[in-house]
Amino acid sequence: MSKTERKYRIADRTIGITFGYEYTEKMCRAYEIFTEEEPEICICVNQEEIDRERGSMEEGFSDAYLESLAIYRKLCEAMLSYDTFLVHGSVIEVDGKAYLFTAPSGTGKSTHVRLWKQHFGEAADVINDDKPLIQVRTDGIYVCGTPWCGKHGLNTNKKASLHAICILERGLENHITEIEPMEGYPTLFRQTYRPKNRVLMTRTLALLKQLAERVSLYRLQCNISEEAVQVAWGKMH
Repeated sequence: MSKTERKYRIADRTIGITFGYEYTEKMCRAYEIFTEEEPEICICVNQEEIDRERGSMEEGFSDAYLESLAIYRKLCEAMLSYDTFLVHGSVIEVDGKAYLFTAPSGTGKSTHVRLWKQHFGEAADVINDDKPLIQVRTDGIYVCGTPWCGKHGLNTNKKASLHAICILERGLENHITEIEPMEGYPTLFRQTYRPKNRVLMTRTLALLKQLAERVSLYRLQCNISEEAVQVAWGKMH
């Protein structure tokens, strides 16, 4: 199979990605850059790594899709050298501040963020609907868009200051409470990409600790209504 190499700008880093399937090229197109600058991170995956992705998933996924996942896995691990890591969640920016909603799959993160987009209209941007990257910096915590963004394909090639994290739970009524880092940490841990390499995992845990301690954490029990947005916004902004 012939391979193609492209350069991309993701989370402030220049990334060289070599891929064999057009799927990755199409998905990453909005992040492509044209520069003579040498990549800070170079990523290429082989068939063995693609097959390994298949072993951890349900049947029916193409090699093209699995290649993109293997690429992102390598990217997430390389990004740890730049104090950047993955937390599964849906992120929306309103008035320059980003809000990350996280929960187990199927809870309704994407649905809730779409309600925010409907409520705020052009004042809101969905930065990423599934796999954002989190930057830990001395001047703040930032969330960055990536091409890997879930089945709805919602992402924006930008970064924003992370103002709050909200753990979603389904409920008949809408209620939000600010919580302490130790209360939110178990959920954040489960929703964070965890490398198998011990050194990388140690680095991930250190970054996750800073995230939990430096960003306001909330727990939101909500239904699918515009009132859920109003309740969350009223407490978090």
